[in-house]
Amino acid sequence: MMLKIAITGRIATGKTAVSKILVDLGYKVFESDKEVKKIYKDTIVVEAIRKIFSNKIPNLIEQNKINMNNLGNYVFSKKSQLKKLEEIIHPYIWEKKSFFLLMHPKEKVLFFDIPLLFEKKLQNEYDYIFYTKVDLQTQKKRALQRDKMNMRKLEQILTNQTSLPNNINSLKLLELDTSLEKNQTKRLIKSFLQERGL
Repeated sequence: MMLKIAITGRIATGKTAVSKILVDLGYKVFESDKEVKKIYKDTIVVEAIRKIFSNKIPNLIEQNKINMNNLGNYVFSKKSQLKKLEEIIHPYIWEKKSFFLLMHPKEKVLFFDIPLLFEKKLQNEYDYIFYTKVDLQTQKKRALQRDKMNMRKLEQILTNQTSLPNNINSLKLLELDTSLEKNQTKRLIKSFLQERGL
């Protein structure tokens, strides 16, 4: 039976770094953020976003491309609008996730980078969870180095993100502090997987 492991954590806590370690170790990883970037280039998605948001957000569409900075600034400050955006995007993500599963039927384990795992209450769909974390100072420093990120936008994103719930079964959880050396994180991951024959 194939096992599914979720990789999750708040913004700028090292999910991408953990995904890269797993790919380097030879595992298959579904990376939600990469897929979302592709989805935003889909002409049907562009039109759906234009229809709902263009009268609310100045300069939303430029040369048939979504201005992600303008869209992000708007939806992260209004929860109801973020929900509307998610209603457009999420069906495409689930479709791509299903296709990823179909493409790798013989793998013993597949990994899924799911930033909104707890917000969407998806934790029970996975056999194990890798939860990335880092101290707040490092988290903010990393996040603010990102293109078009500012403190106001970061605080809005953090408000919409859930921390690790208290009721998660510790036996299915691996917490990864990504402020540690990369090799140390890699050893923790390898040890966790080897103990489970993966």
